[in-house]
Amino acid sequence: MHVAELEVRVRYDETDQMGVAHHASYLVWFEAGRTEFIRDRGRSYAQLERDGWLLVVVEACCRYRRPARYDDVLAVRTRLRSLEAATLAFGYEVVRRPDGELVADGYTVHAVVDRTGRPRRVPAEIRSLLGPPAESPARGGRCRD
Repeated sequence: MHVAELEVRVRYDETDQMGVAHHASYLVWFEAGRTEFIRDRGRSYAQLERDGWLLVVVEACCRYRRPARYDDVLAVRTRLRSLEAATLAFGYEVVRRPDGELVADGYTVHAVVDRTGRPRRVPAEIRSLLGPPAESPARGGRCRD
Protein backbone atom coordinates (compact mmCIF):
# COMPACT_ATOMS: atom_id res chain seq x y z
CA MET A 1 0.00 0.00 0.00
CA HIS A 2 1.40 3.34 -1.07
CA VAL A 3 1.35 6.27 1.37
CA ALA A 4 2.31 9.73 0.17
CA GLU A 5 3.61 12.19 2.72
CA LEU A 6 3.49 15.95 2.31
CA GLU A 7 4.90 18.44 4.78
CA VAL A 8 2.92 21.62 5.49
CA ARG A 9 3.52 24.45 7.93
CA VAL A 10 0.48 26.07 9.51
CA ARG A 11 0.35 29.61 8.17
CA TYR A 12 -1.01 32.56 10.11
CA ASP A 13 -3.92 32.99 7.71
CA GLU A 14 -4.99 29.37 8.39
CA THR A 15 -5.55 30.05 12.09
CA ASP A 16 -8.22 31.65 14.24
CA GLN A 17 -7.71 34.39 16.82
CA MET A 18 -6.28 31.84 19.27
CA GLY A 19 -3.61 30.69 16.79
CA VAL A 20 -5.33 27.31 16.23
CA ALA A 21 -5.65 25.97 12.68
CA HIS A 22 -9.15 26.61 11.33
CA HIS A 23 -11.20 23.49 10.68
CA ALA A 24 -11.51 24.24 6.94
CA SER A 25 -7.72 24.24 6.54
CA TYR A 26 -7.67 20.48 6.98
CA LEU A 27 -9.72 19.92 3.83
CA VAL A 28 -7.24 22.08 1.91
CA TRP A 29 -4.39 19.97 3.31
CA PHE A 30 -6.29 16.79 2.35
CA GLU A 31 -6.52 18.09 -1.22
CA ALA A 32 -2.80 18.86 -1.29
CA GLY A 33 -2.08 15.37 0.05
CA ARG A 34 -4.32 13.77 -2.58
CA THR A 35 -2.57 15.71 -5.35
CA GLU A 36 0.80 14.61 -3.97
CA PHE A 37 -0.37 10.97 -3.80
CA ILE A 38 -1.26 11.02 -7.51
CA ARG A 39 2.05 12.74 -8.35
CA ASP A 40 3.94 10.10 -6.34
CA ARG A 41 2.26 7.43 -8.45
CA GLY A 42 3.72 8.94 -11.62
CA ARG A 43 1.23 11.48 -12.99
CA SER A 44 -0.10 14.85 -12.01
CA TYR A 45 -3.74 15.58 -11.27
CA ALA A 46 -3.51 18.22 -14.02
CA GLN A 47 -2.61 15.42 -16.47
CA LEU A 48 -5.65 13.39 -15.39
CA GLU A 49 -7.80 16.44 -16.11
CA ARG A 50 -6.14 16.98 -19.51
CA ASP A 51 -6.96 13.35 -20.28
CA GLY A 52 -10.61 14.14 -19.55
CA TRP A 53 -11.03 12.64 -16.05
CA LEU A 54 -12.20 14.55 -13.00
CA LEU A 55 -12.43 13.29 -9.42
CA VAL A 56 -15.44 15.03 -7.88
CA VAL A 57 -15.64 15.10 -4.08
CA VAL A 58 -18.97 13.57 -3.02
CA GLU A 59 -18.20 13.09 0.67
CA ALA A 60 -15.63 14.46 3.11
CA CYS A 61 -14.94 13.62 6.72
CA CYS A 62 -12.42 15.05 9.15
CA ARG A 63 -11.98 14.21 12.81
CA TYR A 64 -10.05 16.76 14.83
CA ARG A 65 -7.97 14.97 17.46
CA ARG A 66 -5.62 17.68 18.78
CA PRO A 67 -5.18 21.33 17.83
CA ALA A 68 -2.60 22.32 15.26
CA ARG A 69 -1.24 25.78 15.91
CA TYR A 70 0.39 28.58 13.99
CA ASP A 71 3.84 27.59 12.68
CA ASP A 72 3.44 23.87 13.52
CA VAL A 73 5.02 21.59 10.94
CA LEU A 74 2.61 18.84 9.93
CA ALA A 75 2.91 15.71 7.83
CA VAL A 76 -0.17 14.92 5.73
CA ARG A 77 -0.17 11.18 4.99
CA THR A 78 -2.45 10.07 2.17
CA ARG A 79 -3.38 6.57 1.05
CA LEU A 80 -5.88 5.09 -1.38
CA ARG A 81 -8.59 3.78 0.90
CA SER A 82 -10.93 2.15 -1.60
CA LEU A 83 -11.44 1.72 -5.32
CA GLU A 84 -14.84 0.68 -6.60
CA ALA A 85 -16.62 0.68 -9.96
CA ALA A 86 -17.24 4.44 -10.23
CA THR A 87 -15.89 5.83 -6.95
CA LEU A 88 -12.68 5.91 -5.00
CA ALA A 89 -11.73 7.15 -1.56
CA PHE A 90 -8.59 8.54 -0.02
CA GLY A 91 -7.70 8.34 3.67
CA TYR A 92 -5.65 10.97 5.49
CA GLU A 93 -3.70 11.39 8.68
CA VAL A 94 -2.32 14.75 9.77
CA VAL A 95 0.55 14.32 12.21
CA ARG A 96 2.50 17.03 14.04
CA ARG A 97 6.26 16.93 13.68
CA PRO A 98 8.50 16.32 15.53
CA ASP A 99 6.40 14.67 18.26
CA GLY A 100 4.36 12.51 15.85
CA GLU A 101 1.05 13.33 17.54
CA LEU A 102 -2.05 12.69 15.43
CA VAL A 103 -3.92 15.99 15.08
CA ALA A 104 -6.59 14.90 12.58
CA ASP A 105 -7.66 12.09 10.31
CA GLY A 106 -10.38 11.56 7.77
CA TYR A 107 -11.29 10.62 4.23
CA THR A 108 -12.78 11.90 1.00
CA VAL A 109 -14.90 9.94 -1.45
CA HIS A 110 -14.75 10.84 -5.16
CA ALA A 111 -16.93 10.08 -8.15
CA VAL A 112 -15.16 9.80 -11.49
CA VAL A 113 -16.74 12.02 -14.14
CA ASP A 114 -15.82 12.96 -17.68
CA ARG A 115 -15.50 16.49 -19.06
CA THR A 116 -19.28 16.72 -19.53
CA GLY A 117 -19.82 15.93 -15.83
CA ARG A 118 -21.28 12.49 -16.52
CA PRO A 119 -20.36 9.76 -14.04
CA ARG A 120 -18.07 7.09 -15.44
CA ARG A 121 -16.52 3.87 -14.29
CA VAL A 122 -12.98 4.26 -12.98
CA PRO A 123 -10.88 3.70 -16.12
CA ALA A 124 -8.25 0.95 -16.15
CA GLU A 125 -5.48 3.54 -16.57
CA ILE A 126 -6.48 5.26 -13.32
CA ARG A 127 -6.86 1.92 -11.52
CA SER A 128 -3.35 0.88 -12.47
CA LEU A 129 -1.96 4.34 -11.67
CA LEU A 130 -3.40 4.45 -8.15
CA GLY A 131 -2.48 0.90 -7.19
CA PRO A 132 -4.27 -1.36 -4.74
CA PRO A 133 -6.45 0.23 -2.06
CA ALA A 134 -5.82 -0.15 1.64
CA GLU A 135 -9.36 -1.44 2.18
CA SER A 136 -12.71 -1.70 0.43
CA PRO A 137 -15.48 -0.67 0.21
CA ALA A 138 -15.53 3.01 1.18
CA ARG A 139 -17.71 3.65 4.17
CA GLY A 140 -20.11 6.50 3.76
CA GLY A 141 -22.74 8.22 5.80
CA ARG A 142 -21.26 8.87 9.22
CA CYS A 143 -17.77 10.20 9.65
CA ARG A 144 -15.96 7.10 10.83
CA ASP A 145 -13.05 4.94 9.89
